Amino acid sequence: MTRMIRTHLRQVVVAAALTGLAAAPPALAELAVQHDSTTVTETAGNGNGVPEPGDTLAVTETVVSSDPDQVFTGVSGTLATSLPGATVASADSPYPDLLFAWPGANTNPYSVALGTGVECGVSVPLTLTLHTSAGDTDVPFDIATGSAGSFSSYESTDVPRAIPDGDSLGLSSDLTIPGTGGRVKGLRVRIGHITHTYDGDLTLRLISPDGRSVTLVSGKGDNGDDFADTVFDDSATARITSTTAAPFTGSFKPAEPLSGLDGAPLSGSWTLKVVDGASGDFGALDAWGLDVAPAACAPQEPPPPPPAPPPSHDCGQHNSTTAGSGNGGSKKPPKDKPCPNL
Repeated sequence: MTRMIRTHLRQVVVAAALTGLAAAPPALAELAVQHDSTTVTETAGNGNGVPEPGDTLAVTETVVSSDPDQVFTGVSGTLATSLPGATVASADSPYPDLLFAWPGANTNPYSVALGTGVECGVSVPLTLTLHTSAGDTDVPFDIATGSAGSFSSYESTDVPRAIPDGDSLGLSSDLTIPGTGGRVKGLRVRIGHITHTYDGDLTLRLISPDGRSVTLVSGKGDNGDDFADTVFDDSATARITSTTAAPFTGSFKPAEPLSGLDGAPLSGSWTLKVVDGASGDFGALDAWGLDVAPAACAPQEPPPPPPAPPPSHDCGQHNSTTAGSGNGGSKKPPKDKPCPNL
C-alpha cells in the first residue's frame, strides 16, 4: 500500500513538473537565422542622406535562413536599441516566411530616431527579435553614423620590437592617438617594415582602443622575407594571397574589413599584434603607423522663421464725401482705391 502511494506521488510530482515546464515562457531559441543586409533611409533631419544625430531613419533589416530542413512561418520582428538617446518609434513588423537561403525583409519599415545628444560616428546597436513558428531568436546588427572626414597620419614609437618565435601570444606594439574624443570613420594601416625570414608564419591584427580587432593578413607569403611599405586599405583592389610575392610593397585589402572598426574611439591606444605561429625563423617589427579619418556630422538645419506680416496698405478703404466750396454744392467723392491681389 505504501509503495503504491509513493508511486502515485512520484507520478503527481513528475506531472506537475512537466506542467510547470509547459507553462514557462519560451526561451530564445538558437535558430539558424542571420543578418543579411540593412537599408537605411533618412525620413527627417537635415536631408543629406547620412545617418546623423537629430535624424529619423526608416530601417529595413533583411535576414536569411541557413537551415535547409525547415521553413519558418508566422514570422514577425520587434526592433530595440540599447543606445542612450536613440529610440525605436515603430518597432514591430511582419516578415515573409523564411525559406532556406532566401532573404526576407520586414514588410513595414522600422523607425529609429537619433537624438541630438547621440555622439557623431557612433554605431547604433540594434537587436531584432524574430518571432517564428519554431520559437524566438535575436539577430543583432548596427547602423553607422556620420561620414568620413580628412585623414591624419600617426606613427608608432613602440618600435623596433622583436617578434617572439613560435609564441601564440606574439608581439603587441602600441600607437597612441592623443585627444579626448571623436570616433573613427576610416582607417589605413601602414606597415613600414617587418624583418622576418618566413612571412608565412605571421599573422597581423589591428586592435582598437575599445578592444575590437581586425585581421590584416595571416599565413601568406610562404618562405618570402619581410614586409616593406605595405598598406592595408579597404579601398585597395588587390589582396595578399598565397601567390603574392614578398615583401608586399603597395596597397592591399585586409583579410577582414577595416570598416569593422568604424565607430571605435579615435583617441587612445591602438595595438598592432604580430604573431609568429611556427618556430625556427626570427624577425622584428621595425615601423608601422595609421591613417585615421574621424567621423563628421553636418548640423541640423534650424527651423524656418515665421512668415513676415503682410505690408500695411490703405487700399479698399472708403473715401469720404468732400464738401464743396464757393457755390454751396458738394463734389462727387473719388472712387475707392482698389486692392491688388496679395
